[in-house]
Amino acid sequence: MKFRVWVLLLNWNNGRDTVECLDSIRLCTDPEIAGVVVCDNASRDDSCEAIRAWAAGAGVTLPEHQWLDGRFALAGGDVSVGQSATRPHCLIHTGNNLGFAGGNNVGLRWLTVQNAGFDAVFLLNNDTVLEPGAVTAVARRMVADRRVGMAGCTVAYYHQRDRVQAWGGATFARWFARAAHIGAHAPIDLVPEVQQVEARLDYVLGAALAISKECLDAVGLMEDCYFLYFEEIDWAERARRAGFTLGFVPDARVWHKEGGSTGSSADTAKRSLLSEHYLARSAIRFTRKFYPWFLPTVLAYQLMKAAQAVLNGDAGRAWVRLRAVSGLPFVAHAAP
Repeated sequence: MKFRVWVLLLNWNNGRDTVECLDSIRLCTDPEIAGVVVCDNASRDDSCEAIRAWAAGAGVTLPEHQWLDGRFALAGGDVSVGQSATRPHCLIHTGNNLGFAGGNNVGLRWLTVQNAGFDAVFLLNNDTVLEPGAVTAVARRMVADRRVGMAGCTVAYYHQRDRVQAWGGATFARWFARAAHIGAHAPIDLVPEVQQVEARLDYVLGAALAISKECLDAVGLMEDCYFLYFEEIDWAERARRAGFTLGFVPDARVWHKEGGSTGSSADTAKRSLLSEHYLARSAIRFTRKFYPWFLPTVLAYQLMKAAQAVLNGDAGRAWVRLRAVSGLPFVAHAAP
């Protein structure tokens, strides 16, 4: 019996990257790809028009659904799945900017409601490009070891293709609520030892995260209280506590533009203030939920980062982080 994987993308004001990602999936002949779901988080640009134009040009039937008041309503196209000559695709309008977890959760709910039939869901950032064979490699790993509830790929930089962003995911220092990508900036041709990576893997990078149906059924949807960041860390924490392991599939490659929608970046100077706010806020929320005894050190770390920003002459970044630590909402240009 074939292992069926649905690919799930979340779009927000970034149709151009989403179309490139969709086209990379279309060019993958991996037989395990059962279908593709795109969730749009109430984009204010021409994203949906761009996605529709891509589907028309690619010969893809694109039924559209609206998530409204806790249910799905047909918004256009054909309500059923699997009737197109190509893989089934679907565009879902979430109705609001629900954040990373909330938007993806709508897609996960749709797969269940539609009885689409899947053994795993592969969450991909819309600013990624999928390499042929990646889904097959991930499926092979999950079939070989059913304990693997979540699996990650070799995620490399789209604009610097000889360098790795992460081998599968990251380590996570709970006392500071700080993550570090495994294999960051390593040469793409360097072959890592899988067991060594998995021994260090605290969570799978959300840019390319496969979750088995067994794991999804056991731990439920992503926690949407974060809005942005820490959703995949929370998910991995729950998966481990439910008895699942995290896997790394080195020969599954994904190219990532990094921060295409949110302005996130590993380089603090390039990170948007909105991104800075949610990093701090989500770190505190995660710690309070799972490791409250580490709250003093996590708060101290956040205050240290704010002080560091002041010393670097970036009062706006310090102010945004202090507001997040205080539980205050994000306000653009809030620096005094």
